[in-house]
Amino acid sequence: MNRRQFLINLSVALGCSVVSIENMVVAATSAFDRETMKAGFTEKQLECIKLISDIIIPHTDTPSASEADAHLYVDYYVHHFMTPDEQNKFVGQFDNLFNANPSFLDLSANQQVNLIETIDGDMYQGSEQSTFYRKLKQLIVIGYYTSKIGATQALNFDPIPGPYQEIKLNQVGGVWF
Repeated sequence: MNRRQFLINLSVALGCSVVSIENMVVAATSAFDRETMKAGFTEKQLECIKLISDIIIPHTDTPSASEADAHLYVDYYVHHFMTPDEQNKFVGQFDNLFNANPSFLDLSANQQVNLIETIDGDMYQGSEQSTFYRKLKQLIVIGYYTSKIGATQALNFDPIPGPYQEIKLNQVGGVWF
């Protein structure tokens, strides 16, 4: 097989995998509906995720993560897109980290922030706890920025980025492959 054919086959394979990932993300964000969603986490676990999400993305001049329902996105993702083994592992790690004695909800606001800052600082240590927290934080951030609030108020959303301007080829300076 020559290099050209290899690159064509590789681009086809990568294009297919990118399309499937994109479809999964679109399905996760479009199927998420606050009113019709059945929670998979307990009330206590959801409240804990809500507090954690507000510590990660607090209310400033833009809404907080809980105002954008990022905690509900985490719940939806875990219970609809993870395998049962992954769900059990995620929930078990969550309970081990945040529902230990004392529970995260029983701590004062300053203690909660300090705990999250400590865990966040150790996020890349390679331990099972840090890997779990990195996944939780990733889901919170994705849930926030793919929500309507996150996309329109936190990001500089511009559906039409500028006026149409015709550009002559000699102004471009050549063709890029």
